[in-house]
Amino acid sequence: MTGRKGNAHVRDIAVCAMMAAFLIAVQYALGYVPGVELVTVLLLTFSYCFGAAMGMTAATAFSLLRCLLWGFEPKVIVLYLVYFNLFAFAFGMLGRRAGKPVAAWIVPVIIAAMAGFCAYFAVAGVKVSVLYQENLRVMLWVLFSVFSALFVFYIALLFVRTKRGGTGREIAAVTATACLFTVCFTLFDDVLTPLWYAFTPEAAIAYFYTGFLAMIPQTICTAFSVFLLFYPLTRLFFRIRGEKPPRSGETEGENFAMPTK
Repeated sequence: MTGRKGNAHVRDIAVCAMMAAFLIAVQYALGYVPGVELVTVLLLTFSYCFGAAMGMTAATAFSLLRCLLWGFEPKVIVLYLVYFNLFAFAFGMLGRRAGKPVAAWIVPVIIAAMAGFCAYFAVAGVKVSVLYQENLRVMLWVLFSVFSALFVFYIALLFVRTKRGGTGREIAAVTATACLFTVCFTLFDDVLTPLWYAFTPEAAIAYFYTGFLAMIPQTICTAFSVFLLFYPLTRLFFRIRGEKPPRSGETEGENFAMPTK
């Protein structure tokens, strides 16, 4: 029995190591294509199928390996270690609750709250230089539009019929949540970097504007890649784990989500 557990742990470590290396390879291969990345959908489906513990292990290894290859910049270490571990944990837990109402409806509540947050500050205003107030107001309204579009997209997917039967609740949850994390990654960077390097308020606004422009195509890429690749990749990871892929027509969440290790 001990031998079997030991072999299982060795296999899990090997799988996480291979996943981290694969994430690095994919990020490097697509690094020269603006606005296109597949790390999100790969780590998402891996965490969803293998659980939060293995997902966070792969995320940590990926983050440290990336720093080893491209330099140990303190800000990047913090950004990647915090973001990707939270990402892996969220989707590992979401995988356990697939098809359950709380997993389906908590996401649009968060998205709606963030849309309301952006609308509030767009109307009330933010205390910055007069030169940047109008630009910041426009960006907040655009961000409000992005969150509103995500909300509508999510609600629409809830009523889409999937090939396996049932509603599109599962694909709606993972797609909208992945887009939400992509937006939050940019916002986290827009806050962390100016604080880390002690930017002036004007420089911080300029940095925010640059990151904001890059966020739009990345969010669109995330939406399409997760929506199109989620089911094929989860089936692949099921086979790697030695589990039978879900049959067509199964209820969402039944025999689909793997327990957290």
